[in-house]
Amino acid sequence: MIGADKGASPIPQHHGHGTSPMPPQEPQRTPPKTLAMNSSRDMLEKLRREIDRLAGSIIRQDIVDNGLNAAMTAWHLTDWVWKEIQGSTRRPTLTARAGAPIRELKQFQELVKRNCAELAYCESIAISTKHFAFSKLPVFSTKVTERFKINPDPIGKDGGATQHQFSPTGETVTYTAQAAELWITDGRSLTPAAEVLERAFQWWRKFFNEMPMS
Repeated sequence: MIGADKGASPIPQHHGHGTSPMPPQEPQRTPPKTLAMNSSRDMLEKLRREIDRLAGSIIRQDIVDNGLNAAMTAWHLTDWVWKEIQGSTRRPTLTARAGAPIRELKQFQELVKRNCAELAYCESIAISTKHFAFSKLPVFSTKVTERFKINPDPIGKDGGATQHQFSPTGETVTYTAQAAELWITDGRSLTPAAEVLERAFQWWRKFFNEMPMS
């Protein structure tokens, strides 16, 4: 054959039962893609920071951004917490708390919402921002007051931040008057989102202490 290398070794051909199959490759572990969020405790601390940013905000878009981020984190904690509980020794504690076995994520999420109404609001916000619609109870809407819609600049004399306070668990929580302009309403009453989110955080913190979570 023209151009053939007569000195080249032929490609070995394997026949019969004497062949040695290639050993299976070890499965490659996918590196985490959670930007250094490695545990439910990390997510709880993230929620605390987001609520604190909301509480100190005086500019409309910062308030909207921080409020949305906090609501999403508060709800996504159900996924993180369930992942850590489902195969651990904490399952009996959770069963005792629920009064019935909790076998899957949806059951755990229903338990969370029964015990913390504020997290039901967080679920609606988180799901609606992903799928644009959500039909479960509670029926509510979020509202940014008209003066925020008219003027995106800081409100108050010289952009100052008047402080509001409330005490969900005996601790005094402070947030700006501007942050108070982000509301959650059920059609009958208005509640500042900062207070809803703070109560959600306090519930999670108590849950973490009682389980306890890592």
